[in-house]
Amino acid sequence: MPKLILFDLCLLKHSISQCYTTAFNKTDQSYILVLHFWLMGKKNIEIAGPSDGTIEMLKKAYALEMSAFHYWFYIDQYAEGLGFLHSDFYSESANDELEHAKKVALRLDQLGAKATDNPQDWAEVSGLGNLEPGNHVTLRSALEHALEFERIAIEHYNELASSTQGKDHITYHLALDLVSDEAKDEQDIEDILDKLEIS
Repeated sequence: MPKLILFDLCLLKHSISQCYTTAFNKTDQSYILVLHFWLMGKKNIEIAGPSDGTIEMLKKAYALEMSAFHYWFYIDQYAEGLGFLHSDFYSESANDELEHAKKVALRLDQLGAKATDNPQDWAEVSGLGNLEPGNHVTLRSALEHALEFERIAIEHYNELASSTQGKDHITYHLALDLVSDEAKDEQDIEDILDKLEIS
């Protein structure tokens, strides 16, 4: 089969860079690899089963993470003091949320779907509304507001895990991984707020 046809087949389920790198490898083995990746994509979706609900939950998760990323990024630029927080707290929080978004986007891609591409839609899709970070640039306000959306994320990933358990193992384990991270973030924020109470 010509490489261009294999490349097109691969693009049905995988990224351009993945297909290009594999399809146009100079070895004859590239033919087998591209077809193998394409079949893996089909099997992945077949195993996941009817996934409309899962895809919508993943799209919501992506919007949640990107909204949270922007919130922390904005706070990092305009925060009115760090108190006793280390200097990279806000930027690290932003990067953590961005990494979560990347994982969710990858899973959507594996399921043949795309993340919400319009930042203006994130507020609605996430269910968070406009986080308005400009109204929360003081330490206490920034953390208290963040605690609210961290808890929403925890609830969402718990629901995603419950809905995919025993059906879609990849999404299920992704949800477990993310809910664990969000629970840790929640605890960290609560601990900081407790210190503020007694300082």
